[in-house]
Amino acid sequence: MFESIVEKIPDMGKSYHQETLLRQAARNRPFVEKSIRDLPKRSGPKQASCIIVSAGPSVRRKKSIRRIKASQYQGSIIAVDGAYVACLEEGLFPDFVMAMDPHPTRVVRWFGDPNLEKNSVNDDYFKRQDLDVEFRNNATEKNQRNIDWVNRYACRSNVIACTVLHTETVVARMHEAKFPLYWWNPLVDDPENKNSLTKQLYDINPVACLNTGGTVGNAAWVFAHDILQIPSIALVGMDYGYYGDTPIEQTQTYYELKDHVEKEEDLKKCFISYTFPLTGERFYTDPTYFWYRQNLLELLEGSKSVTVNCTEGGTLIDDRVPAISLDQYLKDFSNG
Repeated sequence: MFESIVEKIPDMGKSYHQETLLRQAARNRPFVEKSIRDLPKRSGPKQASCIIVSAGPSVRRKKSIRRIKASQYQGSIIAVDGAYVACLEEGLFPDFVMAMDPHPTRVVRWFGDPNLEKNSVNDDYFKRQDLDVEFRNNATEKNQRNIDWVNRYACRSNVIACTVLHTETVVARMHEAKFPLYWWNPLVDDPENKNSLTKQLYDINPVACLNTGGTVGNAAWVFAHDILQIPSIALVGMDYGYYGDTPIEQTQTYYELKDHVEKEEDLKKCFISYTFPLTGERFYTDPTYFWYRQNLLELLEGSKSVTVNCTEGGTLIDDRVPAISLDQYLKDFSNG
């Protein structure tokens, strides 16, 4: 059952999002001024290494962002949208913030949502799985704090903005906060094929296309590798799954998987487990995160950079991405 679901994900995703992607690309056309090809050249420590900060549960459990800040690491920081405010909380200002999801109401929350109450109606997405427990308990107060922080510090981070972001919520919020925006298209299929969706997106906004690997964390790696051409890349918060003590009801695709199976007991067949080698902890993943994981591993096969997994947990266990401690990586680069 697990494998059969994984095989269906690419076609399901493209079919589900196709109209949305084209519509949002067209709406964003008036705002697409600078491409990722227009980013200023980098040098020194900023070009020598980077840390990609994703939003997996390990980020908070391992206090990864606080440790990066305390180390005075001088390389580039690339945060995915869901980890951006967590970085601000620790006084860490990412060089880049990666954003790509076209969802109309969820993504804007990562930048402080001026319409949080309205956008949360009949949607328990965050209540089920939000890693920020404080936000769950004090949503209105903390959201306003996030708005204030983002407005104050947006100028310190370049947003690597996908052309399919929701215009009226996410893009409007980015403009309000005055982020510098550098745009790109998602490479969702072969642009040489007839009726290629990627080709249609490029025709609307002729900016560089990136292979997203299906998720914003993978897209951040492609950006670091292909656009910035950084030779040493560390991954933080790239769990691709859940800690063993996480109830399956709190997993991201719980409702979709529940609708997919005929019997409640068959839900267990939709998850597989891993043991993380550095700690012996148990983690598990669902078909969607497994697919994201496989996509990154395939991308790594042709890599010119060295990529290490400093997540200190999760399911990204493979010889292509050695697992080392975050402290070791920080020590290595603080010593040059």
